[in-house]
Amino acid sequence: MKGLRPTLAFGLPALAAVAISLGFTARNGARKVTKAPEHFSGSRVVLGMPSLLANPRLPTRVRVDVVRDGAAADFYDSPAVLDAIVRRWRETLAAAGADVRVVSPGALAGGGARVIVVPSSPCLTLATREAIEAAGARGQGLIVTGRVGTHDAGCRQLGGTGAGFGTLIALTGASRAEELSERPMVYVTIPADGPLSADIPPGARLSVAPAGQIALRRATRDAFYSEYTLGSAPSGGEPYFDAAVVRSNHRGARVVYFGFELRDVVHAPWENDVVRLLVRNAVTWAGGLPTATASSWPGGHSSAAVFAQDVETKFDEAKFAVDSLRAIGVRSSFFVISELASQNKRLTRRMLEIGEVGTHTENHKLLGGQPLATQLERLGVTRTELGKLIRSDVPGLRPPEEQFDKATMSAWVANGGTYLLGANDSRCAAPELLLVAGKKGSDTLLLVPRVFDDDFTVMTPHDWRRPSVVHSLFAADIDKSRAVGGLYVLSYHSQLLSRPEYVPVLARIARDLAADSSVWVATAGDVANWWMDRARLDIHVTRWSNGLDLMVRNGGARTVSNAQVLVTVPRGATARSASAPMIVREDGTVRIDLPPVPRGATRSVRVTLASDHLTR
Repeated sequence: MKGLRPTLAFGLPALAAVAISLGFTARNGARKVTKAPEHFSGSRVVLGMPSLLANPRLPTRVRVDVVRDGAAADFYDSPAVLDAIVRRWRETLAAAGADVRVVSPGALAGGGARVIVVPSSPCLTLATREAIEAAGARGQGLIVTGRVGTHDAGCRQLGGTGAGFGTLIALTGASRAEELSERPMVYVTIPADGPLSADIPPGARLSVAPAGQIALRRATRDAFYSEYTLGSAPSGGEPYFDAAVVRSNHRGARVVYFGFELRDVVHAPWENDVVRLLVRNAVTWAGGLPTATASSWPGGHSSAAVFAQDVETKFDEAKFAVDSLRAIGVRSSFFVISELASQNKRLTRRMLEIGEVGTHTENHKLLGGQPLATQLERLGVTRTELGKLIRSDVPGLRPPEEQFDKATMSAWVANGGTYLLGANDSRCAAPELLLVAGKKGSDTLLLVPRVFDDDFTVMTPHDWRRPSVVHSLFAADIDKSRAVGGLYVLSYHSQLLSRPEYVPVLARIARDLAADSSVWVATAGDVANWWMDRARLDIHVTRWSNGLDLMVRNGGARTVSNAQVLVTVPRGATARSASAPMIVREDGTVRIDLPPVPRGATRSVRVTLASDHLTR
């Protein structure tokens, strides 16, 4: 994703913050004075780092046939184009542990494969069409991509000029299909907690090179064409015309459709890892295999929200937010400059009463770009000073102006910190576990991301917007977060949204989110702890004659409570009962409520299945 989007959007708030920071108290002469680093966004650093995601290997070896239809090769300027498409599927499937073969259409008649992949094949021979129609009867699943079946075996377009999508419509159940409207870069976003999003962070965004991708109009979808900041970007601006990946059933076969090709996804660590998980999930669902993964958020919540204030200049104005959030009963996070906090001890301790207090460094000078030794010293100073003041641990860091680098991450972990709140270039609306250098090799740091605009961007401090406009802009971003089942961080400042004339906006947002039972409103520290604990749950599901056995082991350091597991049942079956509270969802998955799982303990749940003549 390097070079796809300038970091100026994050730099504008930073430039405004520079002017504000000039009024802060300078460090005394006993501490080192170092040259100020050049400005950059920490998101630039995150872009080059892979997030620690789940193992993308299939739970069992699966035979997958990738069809190379010679008729489809004639559609392209050169057969090498189809060969490159097929090769990317073969490599990705092999990396997932599939027993993958590239076959001609004639080899499909004998069956044998659990899943058939038909990649970007506009022109189809009769043998391929017959294999698609017979897949359900043979107990096979289908993965199809691109302009499948728009032309006959002689590469003559079906249905006349501008048509030909009959095969695709029949396979997906879409009401309409067409080439995606032209755009400089295509983004595909994957919402949380569906069968195809298992182990993929909520709102994970893929960058895809424009190549005539296909958009479907469909009420439900497993991934959609989006803006850079995860909002829906339908073809032609038409409602519901944004489906990029969908699941369906066709003549008894489970079908997964991709409107884009794997070879067109930008080749970068983040994209590569997410694509591997997406392909793994497509194979397991199409192949009818049972799967299980932890829900994104605890207690049945479908999304999460954090209120995070940078308490800096006009420190005392933080009291307006503190009073409002206390009255509403919303826990919040406050990232304070420890030098200013020491001058406002009473207010700082009041912040701790309604949530948590983290550090915004000792003096608001930039961290990223400074030598590791300097960052180690500074973060040690602020964590120690602030810990003494509030008589509590300080696990969270909010780098000034969101400028941080790998040295910042390593220095914070070395000082005992556990999470950092900062921008991740909107690549997902979920916390990320990042591998950083530690004292004894490698260590992990939890990034709580600011994905959407903060108050510097929304309020435009040099041209103040009306409170009603500010509220509507924040609300639009909250809707985006809800739509992907992700984390929304309301990042704001003591001198901006906490001002008396704007704090009613903050209070209104807090009341709305607190009243929404589907949203988990928590501190950044609570979210960080949950995400780290969730990542250490080892979940396995096995099939027995009449059901499934679910095993969950806690490999973490804390008891995990309020966790849920999403189970995809095998093809042709439905869940009848379970040994733990269970809800069967509309998409056919089953949500299991787990009892508390102590450190090192294992919990088991048995799910009884019934056969279903309608495949899901």
